[in-house]
Amino acid sequence: MRYCGCNRAGDADSTGQDSECEPRGWNCYHFGHSVRSSPLGAALANGVMAHACDFDDVSDPMCGHPTAPALPAILAAGELAECSGRDVILAYAAAIEVMGKLGRAAGFELYKSGWHATAALGVFGAAAGASKILGLDEEHTATAIAIAASRVAGIRANIGTMVKPMHCGFAARDGLEAALLAAAGATASSDGLGGSNGFLDTYVPQRNRSVDVVSLLGNPFDIRSPGIVFKKYPSCLDTHSAIDAILELRDRHDIQPENVKQVRCLLAPGVGGDLAYHAPQEPIEGKFSMEFCSAVALVRGRVTLAEFSQDVVDDPEVRRLIGLSKLDFDSELTNPDPRSFCASARVEVSLMDGRVLKNTVNHMRGHPQNPMTDHEFVSKFKDCAYAVLSASQIARVLTLIEDLEHLSDMRLLTSELAGE
Repeated sequence: MRYCGCNRAGDADSTGQDSECEPRGWNCYHFGHSVRSSPLGAALANGVMAHACDFDDVSDPMCGHPTAPALPAILAAGELAECSGRDVILAYAAAIEVMGKLGRAAGFELYKSGWHATAALGVFGAAAGASKILGLDEEHTATAIAIAASRVAGIRANIGTMVKPMHCGFAARDGLEAALLAAAGATASSDGLGGSNGFLDTYVPQRNRSVDVVSLLGNPFDIRSPGIVFKKYPSCLDTHSAIDAILELRDRHDIQPENVKQVRCLLAPGVGGDLAYHAPQEPIEGKFSMEFCSAVALVRGRVTLAEFSQDVVDDPEVRRLIGLSKLDFDSELTNPDPRSFCASARVEVSLMDGRVLKNTVNHMRGHPQNPMTDHEFVSKFKDCAYAVLSASQIARVLTLIEDLEHLSDMRLLTSELAGE
């Protein structure tokens, strides 16, 4: 099988082109901008945008964010292949499965070694999802994943900078390119993933070698168990349980910021490794600052995209509370899975009148054991979309998403997402 790079996977003629294909050229959408480019360009741009606000979902087994690197590749491939909504759902499930099971073999050790697992494993999800959309058979899909193994990258040192969302764009683009190369006849080592000097052997030499990734596939599917963790706040997941706890205390006790004497946010040991900014100077640093997120929650009573602005970072009351906030750890707080960033958190807010208000949250809002409501999902989407789409466009997109399984042509959705 070869993929001609036009609009479907199929048997190529002697020129390498399928006679039924009509080249689409630079015709894939950049969401929210009414811009079109090549499939690889669209995967790159949409991957960066998907992760830029740190509002995207999380997979515990993967130790990272699965959708941002995988879905942009799937959608760009889908625009080439003229796929349906059901096709996208199946490809997305396949991508989640590949990233989750690789994560069980590599994710936490990979993460501890300094690699950004979102990028390092995301490229495999992008390759697997794109391969599914393009109709690649088992042999060509294996080749695509082996090609992707040579595109693994992304270091945690760049977390909290503009490079972090680029990791997802790079992974989406490279995974899609791996699938297209495999479809076009490129070859790769059959040992590129788990063999000697393959991805696992090279990047995670200290891994548990008893884990057989292939035997884990579909047993059960990760998209069902443990499922996906959805973010309610556009900040590092390590901050979410504490934010929930603070907002609950603020509402319950009508806490006024000027009456706060001290704030302690206690996390389980081993959590919070990416919360490196204790006195952030820029909004992007605030996303990785427990002190900033706790201060914003107390001052503003919410943590939305609007709170991550330079005006809020420079707000005198926010700065004051940042100075009164402390990130700490408590061994009594449990984290049953060391790969999970969704551990419980306890917050202690000391007030000027001598009271110390305490609250513990075991499962952040958006965790499968504390799921968000449909209304919360819609509100989150609108919060993201309002700056680039009109109210009528947002309404049409939501209608298409609600009936995604029955959508015959994904370009009806991608064109609306682009604002056309």
